[in-house]
Amino acid sequence: MTTTAEIAIPQSAEDIAPSWVQQVLQKDFPGITITDVDVKGSISEGEGFMSNIIAFDAVGTRNGTSQRYSLVAKLTDFQRPLTIMKEWPKEYHINIEKIETQFYSDAVPDLLSVAIPSTEREPTSANEKDENKAPDDSFFSPKCYFAATDPSSMMSVRVMENLKTQGFSIKANGQPLSREEMMPIVAALAQLHGLSHRLELRSGKPLPETYGWIVTRSDITSVMNIMTNQHQTFVKDFAAAFPDQTDLVASLRKLDLRAILKDDSRLKVLCHADCYANNIMIKHNGDVPADAKLVDWQTTMYAVPTYDLTILFLCNTSWDVFHNDRDAILAHYHHKLQETLGPDGDVILVPSGLQSYTLEQLKADFKADCLHGLIYRFTRATPPSPDLVQMIQEIKEWGLI
Repeated sequence: MTTTAEIAIPQSAEDIAPSWVQQVLQKDFPGITITDVDVKGSISEGEGFMSNIIAFDAVGTRNGTSQRYSLVAKLTDFQRPLTIMKEWPKEYHINIEKIETQFYSDAVPDLLSVAIPSTEREPTSANEKDENKAPDDSFFSPKCYFAATDPSSMMSVRVMENLKTQGFSIKANGQPLSREEMMPIVAALAQLHGLSHRLELRSGKPLPETYGWIVTRSDITSVMNIMTNQHQTFVKDFAAAFPDQTDLVASLRKLDLRAILKDDSRLKVLCHADCYANNIMIKHNGDVPADAKLVDWQTTMYAVPTYDLTILFLCNTSWDVFHNDRDAILAHYHHKLQETLGPDGDVILVPSGLQSYTLEQLKADFKADCLHGLIYRFTRATPPSPDLVQMIQEIKEWGLI
């Protein structure tokens, strides 16, 4: 292992031993003794080219009571993505690993410290009520017990709760998200956005001044050439897939990425900025989607709230959901956002910012920002679909293309 600070970063699954897991859990469970670790192997889902996610169970005792924890270790060897995404520089890969590490270590505790009771979840199982279990301080993302990056060894690790053992899963086979699945996802985004706004107002300074690692729109300019090439490749693929859409192809070719992605003076929040299906885990109660958590926080960004929402719609839904259910989904997001922000008389907030953000303003911003989501769709290198054609046609009717 390579030592970083006080806890080592494992180089492989073989390094996930009882003594190491005990170190990792000590902060949340003082006095814990881990006697055995059962490493179950890789459970990576989705693309899987960035990290190896290793599931393991840890068994031990605390306060004289037997304990069992279902966890995952997210191990990233920087060499892996460098062999697949060669167009992205080494420094980029190292930086995004640092971003996720600092998001879990610094931002999450601060965000949860400004949460009000109405945003707190009730225990979801008898096990969560156990006095030996640390309180769940993670709403929109999994609980993380340890996160560290070591550029010298080109390794990074995050140890988190195993969401799969709690019934969460990623949408299979790239299928589009339904209206019902979108509801808990936008609720998770609303919690993220609302808590970050509360935190910013309490601190009295913009989040990028508090967290220097947050990506801003100006940071995107450093990879603009790569994004431009991806855009051109997507347009070629789109033209080949839909030769009868010459007008749309011409419009897509004329898009000015720098103008679309330029910064503006609108109110900003902490955004996930990678709201792609592989980064969203959903839990169902029977056939009903009941909860969602966002994973993979390597590109956490300071941007307008609709940045996340347009990515979510343009990259993950069908035309039917985009066209027919958009207003209902946005209304649910707006309701959850206001619920997270709290009442006007809250001791932290004053009636300003997102508290005065109306649903009609949200809908207007969503339409205006749809090109952001479209550009993100270009970077995913996913095949153009008939649903996407219809979405682009509607965006064109709005006068944006």
